[in-house]
Amino acid sequence: MNAALAPDELAPEDAGRLNLYALLARLLHAGPDEALLRALAGASDLDAGDGPLALAWRALRAEAARADASAETVAFDTTFVGVGKAPVTLYLSHYMVDRGHERILVALRDSLRELGLARGSRSVEPEDNIAAVLEVMRHLVAQGSDSASLQTQEAFFREYLQPGYRGFCDATRELPATPFHVAVVDLLEVFLDAEAAQFEMH
Repeated sequence: MNAALAPDELAPEDAGRLNLYALLARLLHAGPDEALLRALAGASDLDAGDGPLALAWRALRAEAARADASAETVAFDTTFVGVGKAPVTLYLSHYMVDRGHERILVALRDSLRELGLARGSRSVEPEDNIAAVLEVMRHLVAQGSDSASLQTQEAFFREYLQPGYRGFCDATRELPATPFHVAVVDLLEVFLDAEAAQFEMH
């Protein structure tokens, strides 16, 4: 695999993709702190248009400006962590029941090993946590957009992210989660829909 490029060495489109994967991974890892909410609220628009991604981004910025970090962290833990079984699971294999949870985890672990990204021995978090899968995609985007890198990105996306993300987003909206976390999954869905469409074109 190629060495990771610095963000300023990537094509602008890939730098934008990398940043969105990183942000979404952070937002789905734990509740936001005040610094993150302020950064989101004060961020510039992705573009001046009114396409789905731009609208979802503006909606997230607006919710970040209204949100309270402590309340959103409690809401995150209540919604996605829970005591016992969480109301909405962060584990993508849950939304791919036709393939089987254990089979997906075994295949994912093999894929991560091939990519040189096997988890450390002290980690107990299952690899199909959506934040972890988004972080892998961020790592893959950082390799650049040559033909081989794009093929690796597409293969991982289609195998481990595309089959489950819409189910996760639907479950979050149906709960319902707080407006802030609904805005997070709305941005996630629009962005990953755009990624899927772009991969179709390659």
